[in-house]
This record gives sequence, structure tokens and C-alpha cells, in this order.
Amino acid sequence: MSSQKTNSNVLICDDDEILLSFYKRVIKNAGYDVLTAGNGDEAIEILNEMPVALAIIDLLMPIRSGWEVIEYMRSKEALKNIPVIAVTGLAPSPGDLEKVNSQCSSVIYKGGDFDIEAFTELLKKLI
Repeated sequence: MSSQKTNSNVLICDDDEILLSFYKRVIKNAGYDVLTAGNGDEAIEILNEMPVALAIIDLLMPIRSGWEVIEYMRSKEALKNIPVIAVTGLAPSPGDLEKVNSQCSSVIYKGGDFDIEAFTELLKKLI
């Protein structure tokens, strides 16, 4: 396995198709391969089938929340070390902020200013 190709798959899981499409374009332009999921169940299916170098997960989704996906990842030996960027539209409570900081590498706030250069640098740092 030492000759294995470097994994550049970035999983984006968000139920907002506009944001999903936006992130996909930005990440592809940064030179990474993109896997998309519209809900937590799809994300878990992809995580179990494909190598993933980084996961970008919306915390609030129908069917299965982003928190549930992150907890699933952290419970599996093969997935627990994948860096996660949490995406949220809500300002987290102090307890939630602590949880995000302990489980995720970074947080992106929907509706805030989005800096493509800073996001691209974050991808490079985490992958």
C-alpha cells in the first residue's frame, strides 16, 4: 500500500443545494476531488465506500444531523482521524461551541463573509 495515490477527496454534506454547488466549485478550483451528500445518511454511505481526506458537514440537516455524522465518524477507527469542517447557520451556545471545537478542525458560519482564499488555505492545511 505504500504506492497508494494521495487521497484528495473532499466530502461536502449539506442539504442546501446552492451552498453545496458553491463549495463544490471552490474546492474543485483548488484542485481537489469532491464528493457530495445531501443528508447525513448519504454522507455515511460515502464515508464507508470512498476514501475521504476531509469532510465539510452542515450541522443542521433533516434525516440525520451533521452532529450524528460527526459522532459516527469519531466512533469508527477508519474514519475518526478525518478532519471535519463544521458548517452552521446558527451562533452556537457555549456548550455547542465547546463540542464543535473538540470534534472539528474548523467552523464556517453560513451568512457570514466567505473568504475564498482563507478557505482554500484551510483546505491545504487540513488535507
